[in-house]
Amino acid sequence: MNLLFTNIGRKTYLLEYALDLREEYDLNIFICDTSRETAGFHVSKKVHSFITPRVLDDQDEYINVLLKKCKDNNIEIIIPLMDFELPVLSRKKDLFKTKGIEIIISDFSVIDACLDKEKNYAFCIDNGLKVPKSYFQLPGDDTVFPLILKKRRGSGSVGQKLINTPEELRFYYNDEYVVQEYIEGVEIGMDVFNDLNGRYVHSAFRKKILMRAGETDKAKSIYFPELERLAKSISASFKHIGNMDVDIIKDDAGNLFCIDFNPRFGGGYPLTHLSGFNYLKYILELYLHKKITVPVRYKTGTVLLKGISTYIYNEN
Repeated sequence: MNLLFTNIGRKTYLLEYALDLREEYDLNIFICDTSRETAGFHVSKKVHSFITPRVLDDQDEYINVLLKKCKDNNIEIIIPLMDFELPVLSRKKDLFKTKGIEIIISDFSVIDACLDKEKNYAFCIDNGLKVPKSYFQLPGDDTVFPLILKKRRGSGSVGQKLINTPEELRFYYNDEYVVQEYIEGVEIGMDVFNDLNGRYVHSAFRKKILMRAGETDKAKSIYFPELERLAKSISASFKHIGNMDVDIIKDDAGNLFCIDFNPRFGGGYPLTHLSGFNYLKYILELYLHKKITVPVRYKTGTVLLKGISTYIYNEN
């Protein structure tokens, strides 16, 4: 079986998890990105790599190059990892399927309802998912501060700011941003895994201890029934494919507010994996039409601490 991770970047842990599955599934692992100066390219000589254009520069060229590389290398499964490619690949997943290539990605309507914060806000309200009050135009001076300023189609918390005064808000705000009420509470990350037909399979939860560059850096595995109920509601509402990385705030009254939805593997997935839930393995078994076996026991209290690894290569 030939598996491709697109835009691998620094997600080297996914390659390590995939390498663990090589023998069991006769797995050949491929990765791509826009530059060889990418950590994922240098994890193992057992991983095959190739270069693609930047999807934001030319979407058609990206798709054409990716499709050709997949055909040349007999790729059967693609797992995309970057927000900016998700809308493009979701529109083309039927094209790839006609070539015998399965992209583990949701329909475009689901991707759009996750990544466009205005559409996401309306979707959550319509589906009874609690979210912070959001403003898609400059709110009045009588609005309660502080507020959170975010990019409408941002990624990795780029451009996110805490706004404390009306003057600050007027200085920073433009049409690229959404303004949300600030919710005080505990930050929680959630992985919600659906099968290839958008049906709920499993969910895993973590209390965030530290974030770095918009990604979970330290976290602890937790479990509460209300989190699982929310995960099942998210699954049933979005009917997404594969993993959905969700950011939650639990306020002092115990209310769970959904903050962000990322329809892909996120930076907190290593804790899910190390807690005994191998979503990569589940994807392979779903593709092979095998029955998934998910551990019943949930291991809480596991603490994830990300360190720094270095990778080198010789240009000569």
